[in-house]
Amino acid sequence: MVVVVIAVGFLRDYIFVSINEKTGQGPGGIGGLFFWKWTLTFGFASLYFAITCLFLHLLFAQKKYIRLAVFVYVILFAVAFIVAAAGSLISSFENVYPFVRTVMGIAQSPIVMMILIAACLLNEAIKRTRD
Repeated sequence: MVVVVIAVGFLRDYIFVSINEKTGQGPGGIGGLFFWKWTLTFGFASLYFAITCLFLHLLFAQKKYIRLAVFVYVILFAVAFIVAAAGSLISSFENVYPFVRTVMGIAQSPIVMMILIAACLLNEAIKRTRD
C-alpha cells in the first residue's frame, strides 16, 4: 500500500508539472488542459481519500475512523469551494487562488492519511491505557 501511495504521488506530480508547463500556472491558465487540471485535482483528491479510507480500514477495521476521514475530506472540499466562491464574488478568484490551491494540495496528498493514522493510533493507545 505504501508503494501505491508513493506511485500515485509521483504520477500526480508528473501530470500537473506537464499541464503547468503547457497552460501556465495560476488561475489564469489557458487552454483546454487548464479545465482538466481542476478535474484531475478533484480526481486525485478522491483517490487519496479512497486510499486513506482503505488504510484506516486495514489498520483499524472501525467505521468511526472511516467516518472521521469522510468528515475531514468533506471539510477540505467545503472550505476550498466556499473560499473560491466567496473570493470570486467579493473580489476575485486570483486573490483566493493560493489558499484554495493549498487546501486542495493537502487533499491530494498523503498528509491527511498520515495525520489520521497517527491520531487513530494515539486514540487506540489511550483507549488501551484506560481499560
